[in-house]
Amino acid sequence: MRRWKMFLPTLLIGWLAACAGQMQGAATPTPPAQLQQSPEEALRARATQFWEARVKGDLAAQYDLLEPPARERVTLTGFYRSRSSVVFQSYKIQEVEAAGDEGWVTAMTTFRMNLPQVSRFGPWDQGTIMHWIRVNGVWYVGYDQQNVKKPLKAEEKKP
Repeated sequence: MRRWKMFLPTLLIGWLAACAGQMQGAATPTPPAQLQQSPEEALRARATQFWEARVKGDLAAQYDLLEPPARERVTLTGFYRSRSSVVFQSYKIQEVEAAGDEGWVTAMTTFRMNLPQVSRFGPWDQGTIMHWIRVNGVWYVGYDQQNVKKPLKAEEKKP
């Protein structure tokens, strides 16, 4: 019985502290800059998160930025196995384009191969265009990046 009497006040204080923390967090408004982002600004922010994760080698963060249908098909372990041979050293986002719920991010990257046969060569620079998809207002990188091309503008013709 004594243990219960000592435990009850501790439990009550912990519960009150948790409630106060939730109320304090609820009262903090979202900064106006985040509310009024254009689709291109929101896409640039997500692409920056993605490339930062790539440079840091944080595959879990990259996986979280992957489009939801792909995460249903590919496990984190499978994603890790398919991405572990390339090490990105730097990136620079050059262009961001959004059209409806699709977007394209052009970046210049510097990378090395993490394979014994070629690890002494490089680093290499490469320009890349990545396809992004907006789901419920949030941008995600597309899983299939094969043959990604930006859409043609009205005045452009196919080569």
